[in-house]
Amino acid sequence: MSLPNYITLIRILLVPFFFTALVSYGPSQERQRWIALILFITAAFTDALDGFIARLSKRRTALGRFLDPLADKLLLLSGFLGLLFVHHLPYRPPLWITVSIVFRDLVIIVGLVVIFLMNGTLRIEPNWVGKCTTASQMLTLIFILLQWPAAIYFCYLTAFLTIVSCVVYVVRDLPKLTALT
Repeated sequence: MSLPNYITLIRILLVPFFFTALVSYGPSQERQRWIALILFITAAFTDALDGFIARLSKRRTALGRFLDPLADKLLLLSGFLGLLFVHHLPYRPPLWITVSIVFRDLVIIVGLVVIFLMNGTLRIEPNWVGKCTTASQMLTLIFILLQWPAAIYFCYLTAFLTIVSCVVYVVRDLPKLTALT
């Protein structure tokens, strides 16, 4: 297993600690918000680091192409779903934004599973809209945890990018499903 894959595994291992710190936050537990923020920023940094090292060392692997988006989904979904349990933050996304994020990821995951089951192979192909969506979701969570007013604007940017990227993935990959039938 390559170094970038180990770094991705670190991101996956940080998820339960991040989620626990996030949902433990309350007015009397301010320290938990800072712990959640540090863990999230560390995990987000590993996302950039593993990709950078994989490209630099030309060590892109099939495992890495699978693990990296999985790690992103685990981290981001735990963040947005965790916010549903945290009522003491001044800026939080409206419920429909969290639902759109979960729905998009379900559509992508179900689509990939169906393609794999019908074809026997799986090729994960990220695109720039998906990468922008991931970056926007990460920045939104960071701004929420920092309690910055800009967080609310990033919530709506994230919602827009989430919906657009879902449409882009469906339009791009739907022909793969219809070709298999």
